[in-house]
Amino acid sequence: RGARLSLPLPDLPDVPEWLALWPWAEGAVILFGFIWGAMLGSFINVVVHRLPLGESVVSERSRCPDCRSGIQARDNLPVIGWLLVRGRCRACGAAISPVYPLVEATCGLIVAMLAAAELAGGGRWLVHGSTGYPLGVDRLLRGDWQLLVTCCLHAAVALLVVAWALLDRNRWKCPAAWLILPLGLSLATVGFLRLAAPPGLSPDGSGWPVNRPEWQGLAAGLAGAAVGGLLGLAGRTASVRLGLPLLGSVLGWQTLLVVTVVTALAAEIPRRCLPEGTRPGDFGLGLAVAATAALACQAPLMAVWRGLAQAL
Repeated sequence: RGARLSLPLPDLPDVPEWLALWPWAEGAVILFGFIWGAMLGSFINVVVHRLPLGESVVSERSRCPDCRSGIQARDNLPVIGWLLVRGRCRACGAAISPVYPLVEATCGLIVAMLAAAELAGGGRWLVHGSTGYPLGVDRLLRGDWQLLVTCCLHAAVALLVVAWALLDRNRWKCPAAWLILPLGLSLATVGFLRLAAPPGLSPDGSGWPVNRPEWQGLAAGLAGAAVGGLLGLAGRTASVRLGLPLLGSVLGWQTLLVVTVVTALAAEIPRRCLPEGTRPGDFGLGLAVAATAALACQAPLMAVWRGLAQAL
């Protein structure tokens, strides 16, 4: 009694240095972001298909648009399901549009980009992010819920603009009232969370009219939404009229101007190079992608903007 039994431990193989140094936790966060984004993209596909037809988007399971037969769970996986059935319905063999997996993959990449920059990046690229945390998920693992809420807000705004752009392509007119709830939630979040607040009101993003942090974020969000509303008056689609004010509430008016100009210039390239019947009529999807890149790189963009403002 009291004697300890010692067992020989097996010799473990040496782990390669690159494998030991690989950021597994950060990779898992980015992968999880892609999976969630793809799942939300699958739901957006359902909404975009059923809403113009007046069908419910929650009470019925996914089904083939041609034979109306239910889609099996394994075939309903985002992106992978379409590849498994090789783009055709198992029941009737009808072709399934490749737009569905493309939307899912795009939404997955949007959320993965934000997760990489904000969650795996420790919030260092946010305008009000602290540099006291190292790169990686250390800040997230310490329970910083503000960082997680900020990333979820940015992802929700970008994906909502994607949904509006796809509804535009299906000739579905989104009512202006659809902007009230998401814009109100966005302004409340940027006013409550300092980390989620856009840049300040001055041209270089550093000036504030008041000293209270909650009013500072709210003022910056309102200014961005107001500028987005003015820019949206020139748009003919909901993704522009509704998307620009919503994006302005999280980007701020300075970054929103950059995103709008870049997207407009990029949209002119296919309009000038493609034939008349194949030109895209709306740049709502491009607006969502450009806004995602701007949200992921807020701090570097504002540094460039401040340099230009000081030079002028």
